[in-house]
Amino acid sequence: MTAAANNKLITSTYCSSKQPTKIIIGLHGWTGNEHMFEPVAKMIKIDDAKWVFPRAPYASDTGKGYTWFSGNDEKGWEIEKTWLGMNQLLNDIQSEGFNLKDIYLIGFSQGASLSMEIALRLPYSIGGIIPIAGFIKFKDILGKEATEESKETPILLLHGNQDEIIHVSASQKAYKFFQQRGHMVYLECYDAAHKIPQHIAPLINDFISDSIRFFKLNSPITVE
Repeated sequence: MTAAANNKLITSTYCSSKQPTKIIIGLHGWTGNEHMFEPVAKMIKIDDAKWVFPRAPYASDTGKGYTWFSGNDEKGWEIEKTWLGMNQLLNDIQSEGFNLKDIYLIGFSQGASLSMEIALRLPYSIGGIIPIAGFIKFKDILGKEATEESKETPILLLHGNQDEIIHVSASQKAYKFFQQRGHMVYLECYDAAHKIPQHIAPLINDFISDSIRFFKLNSPITVE
């Protein structure tokens, strides 16, 4: 077995078109799996997309589902399989013929955090990332390791005001971090707990369909 094969993540896919022009990677949250994000994809309704849903490579310590980051602050975090797997997935997607500007990452909770950690370290920009109810755990480290090229990746941050698992302030802090880096970034806080409600689907659709038009219609907000 080759090294590339060893790095491959288990995935499932969903296509809304026979000839998709965009590819969207859906990243599940903690204790999720490769099937968790397909209902979200069908809810968002991107007409010309191929969705890829990778499974996180580590078994969660709860005995069910999977996690992108294994460990804890005391013992340290194991993340190498995630980095290798995600980079291999992105390489495979490019080999299929998709342009970098047509690649999107959308993640929920821990998957949202991964989308930010991955996208900012890439030596190129992509079409955009959509972190939903996520957080940046080690902001100083990410700031040092983020590439100049990734500043061209637009970002749509989404977070529920009633989220008691990851407080909305986590996305507000991320928003200011991205603004300071010079990203095109927009934050939408909505009335919901730790979930992806149906009423934010049109916003996601607009962002993926045409991010330039999206930012012309949606002005940056002020976060104290």
